[in-house]
Amino acid sequence: MKAVTHKKVTWYYVPENSDRAVKKLEKDFSFHPLDIEDISNGPQQPKTDFYKDYLFAIFHFPHYHNEEGRIHVFELDVFLSEDYVITVCKGENSRLADLFGRVSSDDEYREEMMGEGSGFFLYKLLAALTEASWSAVRRIGSQMNDIEEEIYGEDTGKGTVWRIALTRRNLIRLRRILDPQLVVVGSLVAADKPYLKAALSVYFDDIRDTLNRLAAITAGNVEVMNTLHNVNESLISQRTNDVIKLLTFISVSLLPLTLLTGFYGMNVSGLPFLDHPRAVWALFGILFMIIFASLAIFRRKDWV
Repeated sequence: MKAVTHKKVTWYYVPENSDRAVKKLEKDFSFHPLDIEDISNGPQQPKTDFYKDYLFAIFHFPHYHNEEGRIHVFELDVFLSEDYVITVCKGENSRLADLFGRVSSDDEYREEMMGEGSGFFLYKLLAALTEASWSAVRRIGSQMNDIEEEIYGEDTGKGTVWRIALTRRNLIRLRRILDPQLVVVGSLVAADKPYLKAALSVYFDDIRDTLNRLAAITAGNVEVMNTLHNVNESLISQRTNDVIKLLTFISVSLLPLTLLTGFYGMNVSGLPFLDHPRAVWALFGILFMIIFASLAIFRRKDWV
């Protein structure tokens, strides 16, 4: 656990919810046992719990994993009182680590972030992390553009289906992050506590507006991806139909030859043209004429 103090506010930065860090928080602060349980366990749902002396809140933020191409959930557990802000990280987020490093080393930036009290400092942290969420939304938008180019450029394949499924999964996860976050931030807008003054509601409302824009863009992207999915399915179905048409034509074309070989393959005497060796070529010629005539008819009717 690291700490930086400015005026009357101390920021305790906990990079991970290790047993050691949780036990130290439990020892040094009088937090409710349920709050300690929440930070010590795995991922929790976003929420706010207002107490007389402090606030406990859980926030979720999207983190785009470059190597996997997937959206991961970064959970931030926060304790807020008049004289401290404690942030406990669950998951990977370089943005918060960068903020702590800059606040620790830059006096002017520390004054900008922490000079107005703990409540305003919480707003600055949430605003920075919320703005960083645009990066994940833009990455998904880039994925969608690539998929659209593949589909309408007739360059689709098995990889396209997988990328569509992955992008749809990212959008679902993004919605599952943003929708509960709107409720949590809304509770901060309506808060009026000694450690979270009502005057700060306008600032938290600005974060809510950003979340609403992110949610609206995500909802639009979901509709676009559903459309791209349907278009890709239609193209796959069309290609499948073309293959079936070709196989059907080949099968039908071979039927006369099959009939001929089956007819003359019988061990029966007295078959027509049996004593005329050259007649077989005439029969094959007639059959090929029938096949080519069938092909011409099929092409004229645009069946193949």
